[in-house]
Amino acid sequence: MRSSSSTPEDSRKPLLLGVAVVALLAGIAIYALGALAPLQNAAIAEGFALAGARPPAADIAIVAVDNTTLQRIDAQLPIPRSYYARLLDVLHRARPELIGLDLQFIGTSADPRQDQALLAAFARDGPVLVTVTDSGTGVPAIAGVNNPAGVVPASGAVDTDSDGVLRKLMYVQVRLPTFAIRAAELVEGRPIPVSEVPGNQAWIDFAGPPGTYRPYSMASVLDGAVPASVFAGKIVLVGITAPIEKDVFTTSASPDPMAGVEVQANAIETVLRNFPLQSANAILSVAIILVLALAPAALSLRASSLVVALSSVALAALFLGTAVLAFDNGLILPAPAPIVALVLATGGAIAVESLVERRQHRSLDELLRPFLRPGENAFFLSYRRDQSSFVARQLRTALAARFGEQSVFMDQAAISPGSDWPREIPEAILGCQAMLVIIGKYWLAEPGTAPGSRRLDDPGDWVRREVEAGLARPEVAVIPVLVDGATMPDSADLPPSLRSLADRQAFPLAGVQLDQEVGALVDGIRNGQLAPLRLAEGGHFLADRWDVRLGRRRRRDRAADSSR
Repeated sequence: MRSSSSTPEDSRKPLLLGVAVVALLAGIAIYALGALAPLQNAAIAEGFALAGARPPAADIAIVAVDNTTLQRIDAQLPIPRSYYARLLDVLHRARPELIGLDLQFIGTSADPRQDQALLAAFARDGPVLVTVTDSGTGVPAIAGVNNPAGVVPASGAVDTDSDGVLRKLMYVQVRLPTFAIRAAELVEGRPIPVSEVPGNQAWIDFAGPPGTYRPYSMASVLDGAVPASVFAGKIVLVGITAPIEKDVFTTSASPDPMAGVEVQANAIETVLRNFPLQSANAILSVAIILVLALAPAALSLRASSLVVALSSVALAALFLGTAVLAFDNGLILPAPAPIVALVLATGGAIAVESLVERRQHRSLDELLRPFLRPGENAFFLSYRRDQSSFVARQLRTALAARFGEQSVFMDQAAISPGSDWPREIPEAILGCQAMLVIIGKYWLAEPGTAPGSRRLDDPGDWVRREVEAGLARPEVAVIPVLVDGATMPDSADLPPSLRSLADRQAFPLAGVQLDQEVGALVDGIRNGQLAPLRLAEGGHFLADRWDVRLGRRRRRDRAADSSR
């Protein structure tokens, strides 16, 4: 007979589905809103730290206006512009690919000859890339001249994040392309489409921390101490590294400050390498969040809370390891949102498991407590020693811990030395309220002494006599406990005196992880957790349903008694 009543187990899947949906929506919301951007930025910084420094682009060289240069010239910033004119002539003779000055020449010098020398060097050594301020109203004058010959203006702007860290380059500031974009266009001889920099920003793929690019002192270059071959065919960038200028930035590659000219070198290399560092697109990001939100709920259907928790830790470690590998290959995976989804899903799955187990405990408690009278052997364990001794001992220990030592009868544990074994067992059955019949895989087919016979077919078999005695007492709840993959025997396969056993509901215990399941059953009866127990298909162990069924069984048992 199939009952329509719901059980605690019936609510498990809907609750777990709800947990997964909540975790998924929370993860997507965090991802879409950037709610945990500081954690994502920290993950990116960790990615650079783990990757370490790589060899910088060999075709980029830096000439630094450093402290040595200021001491050699015996001047403070800004140094006279004629020195830059001399530097341009020296670099031009080395035949570089491009000369770029990460410097701004605003206004005019007190000595007009300084501006004239610089403008003349631009004209003969150009094209020279020079940074300017892009106000959107046109290109400002350079050394007092609008659009001087040989000068290619570019915006020198950089855009740090709200935390003051520089992570991305811009395509344009207002109207002018930025220094890195314009340098790449001049080198490649083609315009860089704005479509390659969606949102006007792109991640800078830093070669490493500050100092990864080796600078050459401007003073050494002017003195001829640096061979011309160092600059031949290269992009030569000139910028100030002297601390007094404070042209430094904290970057995602390192908390140590990086000179602006080295930032430009990294940005130019990034553009020339076609922006190798990219964020994962929305589809991939949501898919990752989905997997991590669903995994704990799916695992909870087959495993205990401890396994779910440990598996979630392993899954988080696997995901973070994958994120590091992806970063090494130029792909930035979202880290905080999937981890939050995983944590929420894991916590929710464990909470659902605890809730369902408490409900299962209450259901079992309602079933068993009406049959208990303190001081008696309320439970009788029937089992075959050669098949189910281990399970029987575990059940006895569990029940005794919950209901007291005198509440459980098990032949080896409850019979005192020297007692009359055949007499005490019937007496224990007469005094019990619930008989747990432990049915193993070979319980039905256990061979008897005669060839081709079964032990159950022997009227003297003590397991048969125990079950017969229990079934003969209408007030005793006879509960089959299926272990080791056993199934409930069909009525036709049982001796006539045992056939009513087939009508009883059973507690199946899966045999794949029997030790863990019985251990969990022990904890379940002690602490109100019954996760390993699964109700028999077509029946429920709710107390009110049991009473109705038990009444019907009593009538059947009485009819059987009258026919014997």
